[in-house]
Amino acid sequence: MYKQPSYIEEGEIGVKNNKILVFSIVIVLITIGILVFTGTLAYRMIKGNSDESSALAMSGEKTIGKSEQPKVDEKTFQKPNESVEPSPEPSVTVKNEPKFPAHDINAAMESQLPRYSDEIAQKVVDVYFEETKKVYLTFDDGPSGRTQEILDILDKYEVNATFFMLGSCVERNPETTKRVYDEGNFIAIHGYTHKYSEIYASPETVLNEYNQCLAAIRNAIGVQNYNPHLFRFPGGSSGGVYADVKQEAIQLLKQNEITYTNWNCLTGDSAGSLTTEQMWTSLNESADGDDNLVILMHDAGDKNITVEFLPELIEKYQAEGYEFCTYYDIMTE
Repeated sequence: MYKQPSYIEEGEIGVKNNKILVFSIVIVLITIGILVFTGTLAYRMIKGNSDESSALAMSGEKTIGKSEQPKVDEKTFQKPNESVEPSPEPSVTVKNEPKFPAHDINAAMESQLPRYSDEIAQKVVDVYFEETKKVYLTFDDGPSGRTQEILDILDKYEVNATFFMLGSCVERNPETTKRVYDEGNFIAIHGYTHKYSEIYASPETVLNEYNQCLAAIRNAIGVQNYNPHLFRFPGGSSGGVYADVKQEAIQLLKQNEITYTNWNCLTGDSAGSLTTEQMWTSLNESADGDDNLVILMHDAGDKNITVEFLPELIEKYQAEGYEFCTYYDIMTE
């Protein structure tokens, strides 16, 4: 049987192979094109981002997204070269401190200590002439053992008195002096020695005796700036052998912010009254109808009659509606 030549079959195969080859080449070229295009695009994107980051880095800024943008506080933001006013200090509420340190008795008493002024000095002078029902109980020449008994009576009737003390007696009885002060009575000055020839040797000796007595009182009561600014002349401020010295002393005392006082009625306990009846007689005669009574008594060691008389006196004037006062009421106005 006749057989077709084999070259015809091989030719057909060759044609088929050529078509496949061409198709493959096209695919390869397309793939290469895609790769080149993709690579170029990626390169450009990377390069663009790199350039942007570099530019931002050179300007000192940081690239952040919108959601990360910080809010600008208008209170703290300032324009260039704009002065910044300092913020005001926050107000601090401080509790009121005590006016005086608790441990400092001198400072604590400052606002309650006796004071001197011309107005106060005039009130001291006018005290005898007030038309009010007041009683000023005053005691000279102490303190002594009798003073303790008098304090007990004052405490019982809930009244106070003014004590014109002698410095020499204060030094012998510091505890009694302190009790007088601590119980709300007023301490004033009566000198140091009570010896007329010494205290009235000159106006300066009067002032010296005042200061000596004052120093003794300060030590006894423990208040080193205490000063009553009040003096009672032994024997009174006028008359007698030393009348001229007393008048000069009054001016010297005033220059040192010290005023003086006397009395307008007395019990005679220093001049011979031996019974309470005699004391009432002396008191009524010397008061002579006055409503405002500055009563002179004594708390020296031998004045037992004064201790006996005092309760009667207090009861009588309390029953008649009198107010009991001390010179402290005047000297602290």
